[in-house]
Amino acid sequence: MDSYFSNEKISDYDLCNEKYSIEVLTKNIHYLNKKVVLSTQKLTAEFCVKYILDMNIESGSEACGVYTKEHILRRQPHITNEEFDKCYMEYVNYNE
Repeated sequence: MDSYFSNEKISDYDLCNEKYSIEVLTKNIHYLNKKVVLSTQKLTAEFCVKYILDMNIESGSEACGVYTKEHILRRQPHITNEEFDKCYMEYVNYNE
């Protein structure tokens, strides 16, 4: 079913009922709730670093901890600390 949706806009509701490829998720990320994506899909470390991780959350704010490395790794247990850190360093170095 994934190929059917590759050119169509998907919604948060769709995420609860279907697993999508990283390609489809990337194309639709601006229409989707990060929390729903993180909770319903199997993501890569690279995708999480690029689209889910939020280093700008102020500590102490209500949203604090939602998109931190620790929260991401809890929701995506197949991603190792080392894999996440490697992708993070590559992303930071590429965007400097």
